[in-house]
Amino acid sequence: MKILRKYPFQVFLFLHFMVWSLVPLLRKALPMDSIEAISWGMYCDFGTNKHPPLSGWLANFFYNIIGFEQPYAIYALSQLCVLIGFIYIYRLARGFLSKDRAVFAVMLLEGVIYYGFSAIEYNVNVVSLALWPMCVFYFYRALKQNNFKDWVLTGLFAGLNLFNKYTSGLLLLSMAFFMLYNKNARQKLKTFGPYLCVFVCLFVILPHLVWLYQHDFFVMGYFMGRSSHDSLANWPILKHLFYPLKFISAQALFGLGALLVYGIACYKAKHLEIKLTRTQKDFLLILGVLPVCLMFAISLVFGVKLKSMWGFPCAYLTGVLLFAFLPCKLTDGFKKKLYIGVYALMSLMAVAQILIICLNKSDKFQLDAKAFGQSLEEIWYTKNGRLPFEYVAGDVWWANNAALFAPSKPKPIIWADLKQNPWFDENDVAAKGALILTSDEGEYMAARKKMKFVSSPKVLEVNVQNRLGKTKTKKVYYGFYNVSGENR
Repeated sequence: MKILRKYPFQVFLFLHFMVWSLVPLLRKALPMDSIEAISWGMYCDFGTNKHPPLSGWLANFFYNIIGFEQPYAIYALSQLCVLIGFIYIYRLARGFLSKDRAVFAVMLLEGVIYYGFSAIEYNVNVVSLALWPMCVFYFYRALKQNNFKDWVLTGLFAGLNLFNKYTSGLLLLSMAFFMLYNKNARQKLKTFGPYLCVFVCLFVILPHLVWLYQHDFFVMGYFMGRSSHDSLANWPILKHLFYPLKFISAQALFGLGALLVYGIACYKAKHLEIKLTRTQKDFLLILGVLPVCLMFAISLVFGVKLKSMWGFPCAYLTGVLLFAFLPCKLTDGFKKKLYIGVYALMSLMAVAQILIICLNKSDKFQLDAKAFGQSLEEIWYTKNGRLPFEYVAGDVWWANNAALFAPSKPKPIIWADLKQNPWFDENDVAAKGALILTSDEGEYMAARKKMKFVSSPKVLEVNVQNRLGKTKTKKVYYGFYNVSGENR
């Protein structure tokens, strides 16, 4: 307890990192988003078939270069992103709160499901957990000090945010709105700094914009598709109510742990008033609340179905907002209850994650990817003799697992659609052929229409076993593209 009182922030960071980077090692298979990101980093250039390329570059660097293809590297990368976010949220909080309150504001985020339970699956959203606080911290410092260095760093991280995920543009819109809304911030528009920031941001994102133009912005089809699966197509009015309410309810539910811990710690505690300037209050409310409100408004106005995970980074100021606008006196009793609440939540969510991993019989958790890759290698060479195994096409899960774990390391053609994978040469694929892998027969037949010259499907039975020894058989449909002429 002595070290906890003396170094509460450092202890929290250490425990969070160790718990959430070690628990996922119980999985036999890397998460789907993680293996997809690794593949992007290996084969894509300034764009992917879903998102900008930054998350893929980071995943490839950590997994293949630093981690020597060990799963822990990708889990550690996820928690490194979280810890960077925590550190920058603390630095930002110090502009509004005392040191102790800033530490506790960060610790409360353990009660937001995005920062622990959901952050074990590395993806663009996890990277956002680091980039959003970094961008906002330098923005706040730039507004306060108005020096070129901070404006350049704001522009750099604004650009990297966009280089990671398009919805980060909502954060940048919130920053722009603050500068127009707040009187003190508006004065900075008369200086050179904000325009330097915009220039740096555009410079960072320019290669991706050029790539999008060169490839006819085909990525936008995926982005729109994720929000267009409309189960309320026959109820157009309900779409404008149900979808936004569902999205905002999910955000509240996922942050409920933080609210409960703070509420319990504040129970019977003396309430105080933190003296903040009008500019500080505007900053926290606009940068902490407006991004998720913009998502809600988009869904409300257009009836768009939003994925709850799109709100991943929006909760970054939850603890700061609570301590700034609903503050309590930091008594020993308050601190004790908050410590107990935070670490109890960490333990409960870790246990829940362990149970899910151990009990789940899904191939997404229990696939023996190396054995699966070896079986595909044997299937290919049994059929094709010495013809090199260079391409695999199919759905995200099976194609990327084959790409990472088959000894030949074939290149993945996701969705079996060469138009959606422009970094591969169609003529080279046609000359060398490909193995087709899908989860069901319907997907396989769709692949035959996209790639033509694809053989009739065969079934590979893959046995997956959870940590308790329970077994499940998964059918994988496979065949060959442009091989041996049998499919013509």
